[in-house]
Amino acid sequence: MRLGVVRFWAALGAGLLSHADIEVNVPFQVVRPSPNHSSMVPVLDSLARLAQHEGRIAVVSVVGPYHSGKSFLLNALLGNTQVFPVGRRTTPETMGIWLCRTNLQAQDGSEVWLVDSEGFFGPGVDESYDAKIFTVASLVGGHLVYNTVKIIDQQAVNLLEMLARRAQLFRTRSSAEDDQEAPEFLSVRSFPPLTWVVEDFVQELPPQHRHVDGATAWLKSYLAKVNNSEGTKSSSDDHILSKLYSDLKVHTLFLPATKQSQLQDLSQVSWEQLTPEFQSEIASLRARILGRLEARRFEGSPMTGKTLARSLRFIVQALQRGMFHELPSLWATWTTQVADMSMRDSVSWFASLLSGIDAMEDPIPIRDFNAEVEAARERSARFYTELLRDFDVSPDLAGLRKRLDTHFQQKLMAYHERIHRWVSELILEAKENFAKLLASFELPIDPDVIKKRGESASKTALAAFSSSIGAFAQRGARVSHGKAAEMPAFTVDPVAQLTNDLRSLQGNRELENEREILQFFKHAVAAADEAVDSELKVNSNRILGSGRMKDLQNVVSSKCWQAFDERLAKAKWMMLLPHYKTHKALVQTESFESRMARFAAANEQRLTAHFRTTLERCISTYKARKANLAMPASENDLDAEHRQLSSSIRELLEERDKDLADTEAFKASLRSLLNILEDGHRHARQKNIELWKVHSDEATLCAKRANQALERQCGLFCFFNKVPQVHKSTSQKHLASCMPRSGAGARMSPSMQLQVFENWYTKDLAHDNAAVWFNFYIVSALVGLGMLLFCGVCLRPQQSGVPYQYQVSSPTYGGGDYVGTGRW
Repeated sequence: MRLGVVRFWAALGAGLLSHADIEVNVPFQVVRPSPNHSSMVPVLDSLARLAQHEGRIAVVSVVGPYHSGKSFLLNALLGNTQVFPVGRRTTPETMGIWLCRTNLQAQDGSEVWLVDSEGFFGPGVDESYDAKIFTVASLVGGHLVYNTVKIIDQQAVNLLEMLARRAQLFRTRSSAEDDQEAPEFLSVRSFPPLTWVVEDFVQELPPQHRHVDGATAWLKSYLAKVNNSEGTKSSSDDHILSKLYSDLKVHTLFLPATKQSQLQDLSQVSWEQLTPEFQSEIASLRARILGRLEARRFEGSPMTGKTLARSLRFIVQALQRGMFHELPSLWATWTTQVADMSMRDSVSWFASLLSGIDAMEDPIPIRDFNAEVEAARERSARFYTELLRDFDVSPDLAGLRKRLDTHFQQKLMAYHERIHRWVSELILEAKENFAKLLASFELPIDPDVIKKRGESASKTALAAFSSSIGAFAQRGARVSHGKAAEMPAFTVDPVAQLTNDLRSLQGNRELENEREILQFFKHAVAAADEAVDSELKVNSNRILGSGRMKDLQNVVSSKCWQAFDERLAKAKWMMLLPHYKTHKALVQTESFESRMARFAAANEQRLTAHFRTTLERCISTYKARKANLAMPASENDLDAEHRQLSSSIRELLEERDKDLADTEAFKASLRSLLNILEDGHRHARQKNIELWKVHSDEATLCAKRANQALERQCGLFCFFNKVPQVHKSTSQKHLASCMPRSGAGARMSPSMQLQVFENWYTKDLAHDNAAVWFNFYIVSALVGLGMLLFCGVCLRPQQSGVPYQYQVSSPTYGGGDYVGTGRW
């Protein structure tokens, strides 16, 4: 149960995070049937959504037989025939319990929510499941609508009474056994108001009930008659339904439509197309229900979405825990004593009858033995029945059979020992006759032929052997009062022993025949191996791609199996032998797959060597052509020329080996080439920057002189030679100001100038940069040391000759004050 609570609150938390409000007139399932349709399972996601609703809820539940119009009745109450699905098939449409928020309002201001339930008497659904559906709808509803069709009869009243009693029993058990978690309404002695709706009602009421609310008066008079089963004076208030439900009413509804096509599928009929009588009666029913409808109480407050979800979860889990028990039978104990006495007398008489069976020196046939034992059983059973005839006791024939079987087993053990001696003499004669027959077969022949002839002879010998035993072992007529005697158990079954001996003789001849057959298969394997080897030698010096390798594999496979089958063509029956599959598998692994694997490995080596040479040639061409790239140049021009060069080198690799482009060696060479091209591109860009720096020597010398001049002017508080970031930014400004003075600098783009600066600053000014960092560390250390000294001086206490007295209240020492002196 705790696990169910955890799952529920986990689903509730997920729902709270989504903040999805429940739409109006959109039904959603809150309880679904279990896989075997015997119980119910809460739909946790739907309960989590329901728990988010904080407004007051008054529930109207509708129950009744399936296809009685429950879903259409709910649609009619809403004035919209498209809210709940209405089926035209014979199978149930609604499964489990569905909940729908509406725009209707109860008399206490609560929102009205409708509950549609799975119909009773569905195909393959147990009666207990229907009662559980009724229980859930009755317990959570503020008003219960019981929907039937045509008329109220005694069967319908009895069904409703049974469902109400079981729901009341469940409510009492669940509220008593789990009172801490049980919803408050489970402790109320009566159910909510009940309205019995009779759809398609066209009959006339009795004359005495043709007045306002005559249908309810007719039902109560009927309940009084049903309740008065003993002829005593009674009223409708004495009936269980009147006691359980606080208000019991009947409401009849005329046909919603008159055309057959409309009645077959009411979901296609709009509200305006319904009959005026039906619309008027629906309006009256709606007013009756809503006029007295209130939200049920939960923990002293009206029911909300959260409390309704908790109630549904509690009820369904209670049903799952087995609180929905059937009532046990109340009479069964006193009959046991009469049955036991009669059974003991019958067993004693059977034992005396059994002692006179099979009293001769040799064992009688099993058929006769079973017949005599069965006659004794029948006599004992009749005797047992006669003893119970004058008593209202059901004979326990199954228990009698178990006791009779104990005496029968003792008799059967002695009978089996006598049979063993008779069977042994029949085996030796059959073996000798079969051995003479096998000696006449000539080898070699088809294994099936020798097998069939041997089996035919074996069957003949076994038939002769079995005929003697079979006549003895026949069980005779069917035994209905106990177990029948059978042939005794042998260490080895006599027929199986004879069969094994005959097979052993036949197996020796078949083994010699197998040796001859194996020679044919050895020659076939050799022919297949030779065909594979010949075809592979033709292609041994060629370099093949993956596609051509597959084609070669298909050709080699075809020739291999052709050579294998041609050697066995003279004895086609050999292809039907298990040896054919075995040797074919041998050819597949050793002759075909093994040789093809070696050939593929050699081809892979040739591919690797070929692409190694091709790759080296492409790399040499790339290096030679890369050396001819014009530099220094702009970044865009250099990138464009290198892309063109890379494309031509890649085409050189791809065009030379188009047939080998589907191999892994080609893909590996292509990846290596791409890596080399990428490294070459980075090297060319770096070299281009170096050349631009060389062509900008006039500007770099100018900037260096400006740095030196500024450094000579720097004093103690100058940041240029003490802060690395200031030194770098100032150097960049000096270089940028000197660039226009050189011819190369004027042609450089800003991004190239920045790269030239980074190269110049990192390499040419590395010593100056290191000196600035050294100064920065020294200054930082001095500043930190000065701050530490300053803080020490400021925080040093002043000395005084007068002692400082301080008084501390210390409750630790008996609540008194601690007085002491101190000196700074």
